[in-house]
Amino acid sequence: MTNHLIWIAGLLGHLVLLAVLFSRGRAARFPWFTLLIGFYLLRSLGLAATAHFTGHPAHRFATQAIDLTDVCLQAAVLAELMSMALRPLKAMRQATLALLLLASGAMIVLRLAPPMHVWQHMALVLIHFLLSVLMLEWAILLALLLRQLRLSWRSHVAGISFGFGVYSLALLAGGGYFTVGREMSDFVLFAFVRIGVYLLVLLWWIICLWLPA
Repeated sequence: MTNHLIWIAGLLGHLVLLAVLFSRGRAARFPWFTLLIGFYLLRSLGLAATAHFTGHPAHRFATQAIDLTDVCLQAAVLAELMSMALRPLKAMRQATLALLLLASGAMIVLRLAPPMHVWQHMALVLIHFLLSVLMLEWAILLALLLRQLRLSWRSHVAGISFGFGVYSLALLAGGGYFTVGREMSDFVLFAFVRIGVYLLVLLWWIICLWLPA
């Protein structure tokens, strides 16, 4: 019952957010973010339909393709947010900040990730981990540069960025990427915390994008 309520809440949240994006004219300004939310909506419907009609989860190849698409879209959204927010800066400084962000994120992943021989089996997990680190770093950097970039925390690009930052913080704090020394109860608790934070972020995005910047 709880899983059904969570699924319905997520589905409605994505539907409402998409409605806000298109009705308020935000979709044209944030095309990659809009595409990502639409992808999440279709993913929820597709996986639920597969489980309902076949009686078992989606094939491993299908889930890997979905994960790869998720990674690519998240990377595109991060690039979209950075290019929009950093526009007031000179091109050289934009490139420098982007490279520093990527380099620091990669160093964190290399420091905390499992040994190299495991990488081939966890490539997508590690890329998700890297994106969470980058999203959190970007949210912190943006918060520090808001005045310099002539943005407020209520601006749409800041609102979307901070939403990703909060969700990424929840993912990293929960430590759900790696399984060493973890109990099943840890994963259950982490899953509910992660879902709760994401639903709150969805609500934040809906409110933020509905209001004028």
